[in-house]
Amino acid sequence: MNQRRFLFFVFLSVFGSVVSAQTEMMDTLRTALQYKPKPLVGFGGRNSFIQNSRADIWGINAGISLHKRVRIGAGYNYMSSDLTQVLNFNDQTGVAQSVLMHMKLRYVSAYFEYVYFKNKHWEFSIPVQMGFGNSEYVFSFKGTNYERDNQSIVLYEPMVQTDYYIFSWLGVEADVGLRLMLKNNQAIGKNFNSPMYAFGMFIAWDQLYKTLFPNTRLAGKL
Repeated sequence: MNQRRFLFFVFLSVFGSVVSAQTEMMDTLRTALQYKPKPLVGFGGRNSFIQNSRADIWGINAGISLHKRVRIGAGYNYMSSDLTQVLNFNDQTGVAQSVLMHMKLRYVSAYFEYVYFKNKHWEFSIPVQMGFGNSEYVFSFKGTNYERDNQSIVLYEPMVQTDYYIFSWLGVEADVGLRLMLKNNQAIGKNFNSPMYAFGMFIAWDQLYKTLFPNTRLAGKL
């Protein structure tokens, strides 16, 4: 399956899940707002592509959980993959030079996550986030660092997430979604729209703390 077909398949999956859950989501949100918020902190990565190159994105976020059904917060995201491009130019003396440029992508985000099914072991949710940041190339020439093609970006990332809890504090997850560029960096001239996916294990740190220290004051607040 090529990237365009996979992108279309992911779009249909995410869009269908969002539409089917929309009515129930409004009812759940009204109920969740009646509960006291609890703090959340998370860190994780997801896979994506820029053109035909793999581009891994890592992020850290913090926010609040309402009745374990609605999560709201903000985060910081950056691309960890080393994507490069050769720049050829003439220096001040007219001599041809060549340097290797490294692409940078980073953005802050606001996120909203709706949990539409949850029991002892399974949790299905729809996280979405809006990101604001920049992308650019950086390179070094004769001991001096330079930036090139630095422009702001705006992006939207809807996803569908499935979690299976082995224990209350340990589980495995599978995420699939999209990165849609609402404002791209035209100077770089690459397609940043991409499917996104992540598979792996996770630790629910709040539940782990409650398991290890059940009688503490903090455990009662988590």
